[in-house]
Amino acid sequence: MKVLIKKYIQAALVISILWMVVSPIQIGALENQLNIRRLTYSGNDLVHYPCLSDDGRWMLYVVEIKNGEETTKAVRLMNVENGKEKDLFRDGENTAPTPYKDIPLIVGTKPPVLSGNGRVAVFSLSLSKPAFILDHYLAVVNTDGTDFRIINFPFDALKGKNLKSLDFTSSDWERVSNYTISSDGTRIVCVVKGHLGPRRYGSPSGIALLDTLSKKHRTILAPDFNGSEWTWPSIPRRPLNGGGWAFCMSGNGQWLLFGAQSSEDINDYDLYITNWNGKEITRITDFHDRWFSLADISYDGKKIVFFYNGREKNGMGTYKMNNDGSGLKLLESRIAPRVELSDMSGNGRYILFKNIYKGMILDLINGVEKVAFDEQTPGYIAGLVPMDYPRHPAFWEPKIISLAGDKALLIGPPQGKETPEIYILSIDVR
Repeated sequence: MKVLIKKYIQAALVISILWMVVSPIQIGALENQLNIRRLTYSGNDLVHYPCLSDDGRWMLYVVEIKNGEETTKAVRLMNVENGKEKDLFRDGENTAPTPYKDIPLIVGTKPPVLSGNGRVAVFSLSLSKPAFILDHYLAVVNTDGTDFRIINFPFDALKGKNLKSLDFTSSDWERVSNYTISSDGTRIVCVVKGHLGPRRYGSPSGIALLDTLSKKHRTILAPDFNGSEWTWPSIPRRPLNGGGWAFCMSGNGQWLLFGAQSSEDINDYDLYITNWNGKEITRITDFHDRWFSLADISYDGKKIVFFYNGREKNGMGTYKMNNDGSGLKLLESRIAPRVELSDMSGNGRYILFKNIYKGMILDLINGVEKVAFDEQTPGYIAGLVPMDYPRHPAFWEPKIISLAGDKALLIGPPQGKETPEIYILSIDVR
């Protein structure tokens, strides 16, 4: 009997030792098998607008931090692999430069954007009271916390003008309404609109190109000002102001895709592409309509997809094309009524879309579509509402899928919680 007990104890010790050695590997293997993994645990706080790096290792997002009746917003960076986080900016940490000196700056209304390499973050900043000007500045900061910059955009057409006599309070564009960044973080393109002056002059728009290395920027496709009105020297004009809202830049920083007015007709819009110098602007669609509501372009700038919400050509849906305007095709699904674009992988091969409660992925090369996630996917949490791809403001290109298409962000409320959390989805694209 004693011999049996001794052997039992020895066996138990061996099993215990083996478990201590093997279990980390086994746990890792189990984690790799999970297709959906929760990233945020925000408690009573709220999370918004997640953005993923090209390799899926870094995530940028906005969090609303609740403190009693007060709410503070922060732009936060997460290491997806280990869950470590840090704030890159919080409401009130910085004050505005002249002419709004000493007015606290707060996180703007637009989603933050992360460079593909995960090293540079870009987000808008609003002026708080008493100015109350939304998204007036662009913040650019390295994700290691260094080189924080607050950038304003002077309106070239107002240089040398007597602003006071014209009732302008500033020579800057009023609002940064959209922005996109190259994968290496060295090039940023912004849509700027409005002006800090009387409304009788109207609300112009333009596109600003910012080189983060030289810290210089220039504006293209913007009007002149003759003292009584804005004048557009040529077609195209009025980018992303009242129509043609698609806007994105290729990961290599060479190509910019946007919508603009194509003729004197205020409803005549199409998609255009230009290279980084902004001197050669080419129209690549022939829709003559306003409703290009979302677009994306591949890392090399050769492949384009866009969601069209109008009635021209083949009607509403997601189209693909080449950057020279060739190969235009309406994408169709065997499962969903239509393909409603969520995002395209940087390699230009996969797009995400949703069909009721299922997340779908479509291979643009061979036309194969399959379920990316549903209620049967390991790690799926059946909360109050179904999991979904993160929603962004209208006409905003989200960055929720990795370059290779094997990682994507999801959002949804876990069990027992009304507000959403952020998850990451592993996709088998083999």
